Amino acid sequence: MGQSLTKILRKFQKPNERLSSYYIISTALIGLISIVTAVICFDTYIWITFLLYPLIFITLCRSVVLLHDAGHYALYKKRWQNSVAGNLMGLLNLIPSEMFSYMHYMHHVAVGNLDKRHLNPELKTLTTEEYVNASTFQKLGYRIMRSVFSRVILTPLGLFLVTRIPLPMLDFKGKLSALVYNVVITCLILLAVKYNFLLALIVGYFIPLFACYILVSIVFYLQHQFEETNWQDSKDWSLTEASLEGSSFLIFGKFMKIVTLNIGYHHIHHLNSGIPCYNLAIAHNQIKDSITYKEVKISKAFSHMRGKLWDVKSKKLIHYSEIKKF
Repeated sequence: MGQSLTKILRKFQKPNERLSSYYIISTALIGLISIVTAVICFDTYIWITFLLYPLIFITLCRSVVLLHDAGHYALYKKRWQNSVAGNLMGLLNLIPSEMFSYMHYMHHVAVGNLDKRHLNPELKTLTTEEYVNASTFQKLGYRIMRSVFSRVILTPLGLFLVTRIPLPMLDFKGKLSALVYNVVITCLILLAVKYNFLLALIVGYFIPLFACYILVSIVFYLQHQFEETNWQDSKDWSLTEASLEGSSFLIFGKFMKIVTLNIGYHHIHHLNSGIPCYNLAIAHNQIKDSITYKEVKISKAFSHMRGKLWDVKSKKLIHYSEIKKF
C-alpha cells in the first residue's frame, strides 16, 4: 500500500505558484499593516489595538504554516523562492526560516522512532521503564517539561528564546539565520526604546505573537502526542506507519481551519511533506477510504495532555498514575 499511496499523493505535490504567492503576499501585507496600525494607535486609540488582535493573531498563525511549507520547498519549484517566502514569513513571526527548516527536517526523519528520539526536537517522550528507572531529579524535570504549564507558558517562551541561539548542530545557513534575526529583533527593540513605543510594541505585537506561539505549541503537541499514537524501534519503524498511526488528523472548527491553513491534515503531510497546505485536504479526500487514520479533536487538547509516558506493552501513552496497571 505504501508504494500506491506514494504514487497517488505525488500528483498533489506540484505547487500552484500563483496561489502560493497570494498566500505569502496577503499574509505579509495584512500582518505588517495590522501590526503597525496596532502599535501606532496604542497611545491614542488603544481600542483599535485590541480590535486588531484577531486579525494579527490569524496572520501570525498562518505565517507559521507558510514558513513550515516553505521549509519543505512545497510552495514553489525553485529553492530560492521558497527561501525568500520562508524568510518573509519568518520575519513576521520571528522564527528563523533556515533554522526552523533544519530542526523540522530532523523531526521528520526521526518521528515515531524510539531509537532516534535524541535527533527529534519534538517533545521528549520516555517509556514507562525509562521513567521508573530515572532519578528523582530526572523525574521532576520530566514532569515539569510534560506539564500543561510548560505547554502553554514555558514552551512558547522557549520557542522565542531557543530560536535566538545558533545551536551547534545547525548547518551554516541555520546559524546565520539565527544571528540575522537577532540583529533585526535587537534593532526593533532599540528603536522602540529610543522613540518611546516599547510598551506599544509589546501590547500591539508581542502579546498576540505569544498567543500564536501558544497555539503552535498545542498544535505541534497534538500532532503526535495522543493516547493511541505510535512509537517503534528502528527495526520495526516505517514512514507509512509513523505517518498514519503516529500522526493525527486534527479536527478544527471553521475559524481554526482558517487560522491553521489545513495543518490538521498532519498524517497526509508526513506521508508527503512536499504537498502544500492548500492541497492537503484534497489529498486526504482522495485516499481517506483506503487508509486508517487517527482523529484528534483540538477541543480535547488538555485531556490528551494526560498522556505522559509511552507504554511499550499496551502501545499507548499513559499517565503516571497508570504505570502499575500494566
